[in-house]
Amino acid sequence: MKRPVAVLSAILSATLLVAGCAGTDLAKQRFPRTTIPANAENVADPTGTTGTTGTAAPGQPVEPAFAPDRLRLTDPCELLDEDVLKGLGTPGDVSRSGFSRCSNFMTDKAGKDLAVTVDLGQTMTSEIKNADKQLAGLRSAEQTLDNSACFVSVITQDKPGLGITVQIGYKDGDACAPGRTVAESVVAQVRDRKGVITPAKGSLITLDPCALPDAGAVEAAVGAGHRTYPYGLHNCSWVGDGPELTVDFRHTFVPDDREFDEGQTEVDLGGGVKGYQKAGATAFPSCEVKWVQRETGNDEGEVVEVKSAGPEKAQFDRCATAVTFAKVLLAKIPKG
Repeated sequence: MKRPVAVLSAILSATLLVAGCAGTDLAKQRFPRTTIPANAENVADPTGTTGTTGTAAPGQPVEPAFAPDRLRLTDPCELLDEDVLKGLGTPGDVSRSGFSRCSNFMTDKAGKDLAVTVDLGQTMTSEIKNADKQLAGLRSAEQTLDNSACFVSVITQDKPGLGITVQIGYKDGDACAPGRTVAESVVAQVRDRKGVITPAKGSLITLDPCALPDAGAVEAAVGAGHRTYPYGLHNCSWVGDGPELTVDFRHTFVPDDREFDEGQTEVDLGGGVKGYQKAGATAFPSCEVKWVQRETGNDEGEVVEVKSAGPEKAQFDRCATAVTFAKVLLAKIPKG
């Protein structure tokens, strides 16, 4: 069953494709990928700097307010302050995407389209290298695209790099100017603990996907000596000499018939939980298993995705690996 596509969803999808060109692969925050960016940070080998403005020791936030555990419990829609948006024009309705992204498709004071999106806890790679500005006391980077979009990113953690990005879609003026205004407001509100939520019992939103599984389960899936790559707040990949494994926690559309993918097959994950398996026969073969961890209403819910992948020359059963790991992971997730 397919979900009707609204105009705002189409705009958001186009906006996210644009954002992928800004040095941060936003698509991966929503869907696990089978290849890891060459400049992604390996948490098993952190290095960094201390003592300069807006930097912190490896693995530590620049301020406690920006710790990943706190960002996970911050509602991004609450950070799009209506008074700030009114200063830019006429706000529209907010459009939530996943746990950590929210948009407002509004108009400027002349009635022209102005799209504002905030992303919390984004992985920062090229942004850290290009962070030659300061915003609200934090290192920041800006990138424009075709005079129609600007990405204003503030760095909240090094090694692995994390940050907050405000994305502006605006074809009729300087898109970075409103981006700075909104970003400064967002940073101030995070510091003031605005938008803090109380998670529902059993919600995935509080969980660190890199820390949840046992080391033995990861090693069984990808081998010893693997590298760990966190991506954003809700995605983690482990890469061995051949096999790769990705876990993604998402808040997304849940079809009534649970037909997430054409050609999927149902698998028993134990405890009465049904999973949905789909193999991908590409140059980098993979197998993905997903299940609905918690329904939230309005055809939406929290979904766990486990993907096992590797090059063709890596001979192993990807679906068996994904199912086995999914069962182990499911047992570690607190029950609702």
